[in-house]
Amino acid sequence: MSGASKKAGRRMSSQKNLNKVLGDVTLNDYANSPISNGKGRLKKAASNSVVREVKELTAEADDRAWYEKLEDYEGDFEFVEEDGEAAVIVRRQPRRRKKTWSESEADNGGVEYPLDIWFLISEHIRPEDVSTFARICKSALHVVNTAKFWFHLYRRHYKTVPNLPERLQPECMVRLYGLRACVIRALHYTYPPFVNKLKSVTIFEGDAHMLTKRQCVLVWYKKLKNQWLFCFKLKQSNFVIGRGSGGTARQPDLLEMLEDISANQDEGCKVLQVTCQNYVAIPMVMGLTLCSVSLTLSQGLQSHRLQLVFGSGHMCYMAGRPSTSSLDCSTIVLDPVINMRVLDWWHPMYPHDATTTFNPIDRD
Repeated sequence: MSGASKKAGRRMSSQKNLNKVLGDVTLNDYANSPISNGKGRLKKAASNSVVREVKELTAEADDRAWYEKLEDYEGDFEFVEEDGEAAVIVRRQPRRRKKTWSESEADNGGVEYPLDIWFLISEHIRPEDVSTFARICKSALHVVNTAKFWFHLYRRHYKTVPNLPERLQPECMVRLYGLRACVIRALHYTYPPFVNKLKSVTIFEGDAHMLTKRQCVLVWYKKLKNQWLFCFKLKQSNFVIGRGSGGTARQPDLLEMLEDISANQDEGCKVLQVTCQNYVAIPMVMGLTLCSVSLTLSQGLQSHRLQLVFGSGHMCYMAGRPSTSSLDCSTIVLDPVINMRVLDWWHPMYPHDATTTFNPIDRD
């Protein structure tokens, strides 16, 4: 055998031995081990001492205070003596997890403060934060639904202003019926943040497209100097497809109705005011639902043209945008339109005293 082949053989054998050392331990390594009769096995005491030394070398520095380390020594101590060496074994008992403050408070249902505290807090709530305050808890909601809260809110922000309606004067603000709505209306006359929010910036105030699917409950007109003002009172419909009445509610008695501070006849109502240069004959649309609104430019491109399509409520909900050629639709075209406003029930320009409709034939 040449020298090169001998070197190659040694290299292969050394590679095999290296793979054998670095490889996984197999069952054959135990069965054919040169050490027999357990002579190579360490005693238990010696192995425990080795384990303790390894743990001491690998343990990180403990920066805890002495009273925090007492937890490591809680339990039952057991002394074991083997091969002349004594060892101490600590059997720890399972400790019950301490509940945090939030969990213990949740189990106890929280802290309930008396209503007097919530009444005192409510005296410092701004009008724009009433909704946020009412959502804190049930006690705060109860305070907001009391007449005392609204009387105090009215007196705190009242001041003498021109054009304040008679119903909103202090001598008339003694009745409980509809107190909440009256206070909200008065705040839009006297409270500066609400007054500044309603100042008109553009000619066309409000989006008429948001009035679709509302039922027309009142229509009237008024002649100005050289213009005509048409008003449409539209109320939010409670009609929902596929949902029944769900049973009859209990009718309140007369005393409950007179003491209802949340009563509001104009709840969910908006008024569309359209100012036109000429008179336009309008068909009877009371009881119909506004299906579509279209605001475009007139032919002369100097004014606007407003088209309102009224139909049955079922047709508006099921068919989406109806066809203007349908026999069930009533179309109103106002042209030329000078100005248009969409007024909420709390707006100072909202006509609360409008109770009559117009005659489409009478123009005087």
